[in-house]
Amino acid sequence: MIKEATCYINDESIYMKIYQPDKIEGKYPTVILSHGLSLNHTFMIPYAEKLLKKNIVSVVFDFRGGGYDSKSDGNISDMTLNSEMDDLNQVLDFVRTLDYVDKDNIYLAGHSQGGLISSLIAPTRSNDIRGLFLFAPAYVIPFDVKEYPDNMREKNVMRLMPEYLGTTYVESVNNIDVYNTISRYDGDVYIFQGKKDTRVPVRYVIKASDVLSNSHLILFDEEEHRFTDETKDVVVDKISEVIADNRL
Repeated sequence: MIKEATCYINDESIYMKIYQPDKIEGKYPTVILSHGLSLNHTFMIPYAEKLLKKNIVSVVFDFRGGGYDSKSDGNISDMTLNSEMDDLNQVLDFVRTLDYVDKDNIYLAGHSQGGLISSLIAPTRSNDIRGLFLFAPAYVIPFDVKEYPDNMREKNVMRLMPEYLGTTYVESVNNIDVYNTISRYDGDVYIFQGKKDTRVPVRYVIKASDVLSNSHLILFDEEEHRFTDETKDVVVDKISEVIADNRL
């Protein structure tokens, strides 16, 4: 069953879809899936569909101003790392109110910037989440921003939405010490990364794995930034395995 839902922040709406069993029986482990920059919730639907087949509830949503064709309020030009952190915190608070959610087994997952945002809020929500599952998390963003607007590499994140990204976004990135911040989270973190990823070169993810105290890095030799459906199956199988072990 797929249910639409909405939560609010500063009188602006955040659009969600909740993937849950047709017949609710007890409480379920739950994964909140955050999309990447310039995208929307639809990019995370394949993961949600696969997780539901494993009897795991999942939530996909649109960041306010987070990408094209968003169903949430907000303007792309106002989106920052801080606004997305606020959004994810609000979604997490909403999910924790659902009576069929196992509050001891809520996980954050995210692709690219969504993975970065999940990492950034994790240290302050360690009592509310059981772990992180990150797909090509964009730890490269602070380094891409340093190149802006001159001498940018071809896959620099600032090229994704050049008509919108600018000073506001840059300032939000420069005000965050990414590696120092994520290192404060001591829960389990599973990072899935393609070695052929040119949007987020693997060295940035390896460094993140080194600073995280309980990191599990899973590399795919032939994968790029967006995983194939076959690799998504592998990722979801691993997520399901971890969640099952944690519930024993």
